[in-house]
Amino acid sequence: MRPIMQRLAALAAVLLCVLAPPAHAEPPRSLSVDDLLGLEAFGQAAISPDGRWAVYERRGAYDTLERVDLGGQSVRTLMDLWVADLETPSAPPRRLLPGEGPGLELVAWSPSGRRLLVTRLQDGAFEYGVVSMTDRSVRWTGLAPELPLNGAFAAWASDDTVLLLVRPDGGLPLALGYNRAAMSRRADAWERTARGRQPARTVMDATEGVVTTEDPEPVQALVRLDLPAGRTRVLAEGRIADFALSPDGRAVALASRAEAIPLGRPELLHMEDDRRRRLIVLDLETGERRSEAPGLDVAPHLLRWSADSGAVLVWARQDGRRWDEGGLASLGDDGVARYDLGTLAPVSSAEIVLSGVRAEWLGRRPVLHAATESGGRRDWHLLSLNAPPLTLTGGLAQPPGRIAAAGDDGLRAFADGALWAMTSTGMRRISPAGLTVREATPFDLNSVRRLKTNEAPRRAWTAAIDADNRLLILDEDRMLALGGAGGAHDRVLALNRRAALVLQPEGLSERLQLHNDDASAVLDEVNQRLADVILTEAQPIPHLDWQGAETTSWLFLPPGPADSIRGLIVGVYPGWADNLARVDPFTMTYSRRPEVYVSAGYAVLSPMIPAGLSAEERGAAYVASVDLAVDAALARFPQLPEDRMVLSGHSFGGYAALEIATRSSRFRSYIASAPYSDLFGVWGEFDAVGRIQPETGMFFRFNQGWSEVGQGSLGAPPWGAPERYAASSPFLRADRISRPVLLLTADLDFAPMSQAERMFSAILRTGGQARLVTYWGETHLIWSPANIRDYYAQVFEWLALTLDPVEGVRPPGPDAPPTSAPSPRTPPL
Repeated sequence: MRPIMQRLAALAAVLLCVLAPPAHAEPPRSLSVDDLLGLEAFGQAAISPDGRWAVYERRGAYDTLERVDLGGQSVRTLMDLWVADLETPSAPPRRLLPGEGPGLELVAWSPSGRRLLVTRLQDGAFEYGVVSMTDRSVRWTGLAPELPLNGAFAAWASDDTVLLLVRPDGGLPLALGYNRAAMSRRADAWERTARGRQPARTVMDATEGVVTTEDPEPVQALVRLDLPAGRTRVLAEGRIADFALSPDGRAVALASRAEAIPLGRPELLHMEDDRRRRLIVLDLETGERRSEAPGLDVAPHLLRWSADSGAVLVWARQDGRRWDEGGLASLGDDGVARYDLGTLAPVSSAEIVLSGVRAEWLGRRPVLHAATESGGRRDWHLLSLNAPPLTLTGGLAQPPGRIAAAGDDGLRAFADGALWAMTSTGMRRISPAGLTVREATPFDLNSVRRLKTNEAPRRAWTAAIDADNRLLILDEDRMLALGGAGGAHDRVLALNRRAALVLQPEGLSERLQLHNDDASAVLDEVNQRLADVILTEAQPIPHLDWQGAETTSWLFLPPGPADSIRGLIVGVYPGWADNLARVDPFTMTYSRRPEVYVSAGYAVLSPMIPAGLSAEERGAAYVASVDLAVDAALARFPQLPEDRMVLSGHSFGGYAALEIATRSSRFRSYIASAPYSDLFGVWGEFDAVGRIQPETGMFFRFNQGWSEVGQGSLGAPPWGAPERYAASSPFLRADRISRPVLLLTADLDFAPMSQAERMFSAILRTGGQARLVTYWGETHLIWSPANIRDYYAQVFEWLALTLDPVEGVRPPGPDAPPTSAPSPRTPPL
């Protein structure tokens, strides 16, 4: 009994330290799980075009959520809107709409700033509203917003007219209600079966690579709302994917999801839409179709009007062709124009789908971010209809990756520590010589990729941060410093020509500061009680990788004496090493943060291990990479407990953890969260949510795409490369696992819970030791505050059980044969 009592005592100490807040906090102090769950947060912010008002979102404490059935979108129900009068910055901010929140979020200012478009999510209903800033009254429209996964959903045409993408059925958009709808449908189906009077089933048909479903896919409508008259008019209805309003407010480019694309034809891509996108241009006044692009399939992430509203720029392909066989085209009143790419090498089809092509207008000619050869350096090139491309950024050491602003006399971009004007003849430096600057990009978690990367604001000025972290406004002939120096971890939320809203962290608290040309002032603050929390800075661990190249891993060390370190947790994810003690409060709440383990006395190592390896080589490469990082960390910090190490990973990191577990006995135990284990099974598995609502589409492209061309990288379906699937499946080598394994999974995860269940079954059959923890109603990340607490508790219990000293038990050697008898590898849980 003595070892068990020792373990229980150790576990109690850990849980008291980490899961419960201290009776009286004395600065400085470490982080607890309850601290994370109590985090408030700022959301989006915007300064009105006239500079009078600043409106920002403020979210209540995460653990005050009443329901979490919207998954990560549940936090929208905690959001409220606050307003500050910038003409009287000494006046404290107030709630924008007292008595209307929480559940409010801002969308966009009208052109003058007289009105503000907002949304409200309360009691399962989602609605647009328009706030009049003269008296701060709100008009609720009764229109239910649609939120496309890769497109816009609202745009002001004037102070009196706004375009809205809506759900005619009044339901929640897919991006918001996906989980709730699936859980509700499943419960209804079980109830129908229990009553025995109505069938409970789902029907799908597959014909020539196309899936059809019994229930139709929900449609959207693009609505014009005229505020003075209180009148709405439907401009278009159907499967609307995206729209863009012309700068003159007279036309709208509309991308609709049309014919279904056969699966795998001409190629299988991870996350590709399952329908072609068709482009038309509508006259905003009459609603009539001005032009269209028949036979062209338009890629996501690019829908950019020229400044004169003459044409809209897209990347398009002919039906049946690959995305990388497409090209840059524009649609105007004269029809479709195609541009000469010359020898430019387009990005891969996968990148076009996931990240998009980067392009912009320079006058009436487009510029494209592309390489001159496959895998080469990407520059910006000026295109023509009938002439070879002209490289504009070839003289820069590091060309810009994006356009910062679009002015009347050219584009603005940051590169080589300076701000440049991009013109038809090349690049001209704007920022003063000797001044080193980088772009100040507003932080926005909610904006879709197109609006972040391919919609540069149309203005003559840009915002920059200099070497002293000062926030600057740069114009052609002037420079304005906004309110003193900022910290290296500050985040810009909103900008105009004379002011900025900036988040400044201290510990886990955040101050919302107003910077302008006069002074700086603190508008608001969240998590003040957590300003004294110590956040451990990660220590760089330079070393050689498995191929002899220089790389860097990162180590988080707990405070206190060297001999007090409880153990070393090695957290793996191929292609990425974590060096962040602190991220935004949204992300810190629901993700697995190293600081929580550090606060409990554990060191955390995040090793750099390779991604994109072949099926045959990656398992051995993962082991070698982790060993090199661990050895380098032990050499630099000898106090690390080499005999008390656990290897852990989530998602693809969970897969890597299982691959290593089948090949290494160096670690006392393994933790695999949301893991993949049997790639034969992953390929054909349905998405857990999509199987009950298949009309939402695309989920076949998810797991099949992940397996063949995504992180799985197997290049073919199982019957086309069975040896690669076998080589990449740790499930098939489960008999080689010689250490205990903790498996954590969830029933609504797109990484199927059957993957963890298969590995648990295999370890059971071979006489090994494993624990399987399944969370119900959760997805790839854990959202319920109670489940988050339990998740950490499960991990800490596992650490105590497998790392703390145990008398009289020795693990078998790595070559010990499997046995059906109880395993003596560790004592019983």
